[in-house]
Amino acid sequence: MKYTLFLVYFLLYLTKELQIGRVRNLENQKRSYNNSKPKGNFRPNNNQNKQKQNRLEKSERPQRRRRVAVDRNAEVVVVSNTIGRFYYSNPRMATIIDLNHIGDEEYITVGDLRTILNSSRKILEGFQLLITEVVDSEYTLEDVLLFLGLDRKYEEYFSLNKKFNNSGVATAGDIKEFIINTSASAFEKVMQNIDPKLRARIIEASVALFKLKEFGDYNKMQIIESYVNDELFDDAKVTEIDNEIYI
Repeated sequence: MKYTLFLVYFLLYLTKELQIGRVRNLENQKRSYNNSKPKGNFRPNNNQNKQKQNRLEKSERPQRRRRVAVDRNAEVVVVSNTIGRFYYSNPRMATIIDLNHIGDEEYITVGDLRTILNSSRKILEGFQLLITEVVDSEYTLEDVLLFLGLDRKYEEYFSLNKKFNNSGVATAGDIKEFIINTSASAFEKVMQNIDPKLRARIIEASVALFKLKEFGDYNKMQIIESYVNDELFDDAKVTEIDNEIYI
């Protein structure tokens, strides 16, 4: 009997101790959790998050190609993008560029291109003359454009006709295709945002196409006249065009 009572009391004691142990464990876990939480008025470091996001976006952005030192004697092909005759001579150049029609081509050197840039930047930046090919296999067209600082200008020119010309090579027909085939709304947007030199080339080509009866979109004509004068195409109607002019 005594032994039985002893066992009962002993089991009650063990049960109580187990319950006390569980309570202590729960309290310890709670304290550990509270200690792991940031103290005070914690706010996430948004600057760090933004910096991390910027680094990720920068790494995903296409990197601009590195500038290559191109040999000045490397030959390139240039094409007239001028309506009518294009003529250029310079005592520092061995070659005289004399092209009778738009689309005619000549071979000159990269050194000649630098000479043209130094004496009359508008010829190359305004696309009176297009660089279309590099003869030297050691360099690409992109290498030459980067070397001359014309890569951004040509990106803008390529964008005119990227729907119809995705070759990555500028052609004398790109402006004509842009004028005729682009919707009036897209035409207006491009005219607002492009470099004034390229806009002037588009206006000149538009007038020539109008005289040749290849262009007559009223909405586009209104957009063009907003940059020059309201009678541009009326004047074009009464002026004669050289029979040898084409675009």
